[in-house]
Amino acid sequence: MSKTYQYFSIPFDLVPKDQPPPYTVWFTAWSTRPPAIEPGMAPPFVIGATENELPAGAVVLGVGSKDPPMPPPPLAAGGMSEYQESLSLWLSLSRDADE
Repeated sequence: MSKTYQYFSIPFDLVPKDQPPPYTVWFTAWSTRPPAIEPGMAPPFVIGATENELPAGAVVLGVGSKDPPMPPPPLAAGGMSEYQESLSLWLSLSRDADE
């Protein structure tokens, strides 16, 4: 039986800085290491995946199975709703491949 993962977005400042978070997380460049943020820089886009409860402040983007692969990058011109649609499609295609 495969595990089910929830993919979510979370504000950068809610990701724990003093210890690894209890979920898989990717930052804008799809690195699992948080970037150094200089004064005046915008925080990076953060995507996480967990098989447990969502962390506080997280917004569900979709549900997938198997070990969570790195999500597709955000669309350059699209907003959050467009990204959520593309992630849902990507997750449904990966579910179909699992069957």
